[in-house]
Amino acid sequence: MAWNTILPGREIPDAKTDAKTATSFGSFRVSGKAVYLPNREYLPLDAVQSARLYSSQMNSHGCCGLGLPVWYVLLYYGAERPLKLLNETRDKAEKLLGEIMSHNPAIEQLEANMS
Repeated sequence: MAWNTILPGREIPDAKTDAKTATSFGSFRVSGKAVYLPNREYLPLDAVQSARLYSSQMNSHGCCGLGLPVWYVLLYYGAERPLKLLNETRDKAEKLLGEIMSHNPAIEQLEANMS
């Protein structure tokens, strides 16, 4: 199956091969060229301008009940909204963000939101 970029015009010529060699972080994969999403789409790393950790809560019982803590890596790439990469723990989110930053040090790391 083919991989599709979420940014038309910013395709990686060898995305299928690159995705196979990418490091897995739960449902996401990270290579030196892109972040690969579970829906067979990818975001080229050279498009990412800034990134941050974001803490939140997810209700396991619909609208009410105890919120389970979750962590996102937010990737800002010039779209109206950032790409949100959901992680179960802060440690996993930090490892994912660290891997992304190691491949593109030009990404500005913004202050984490610890709400």
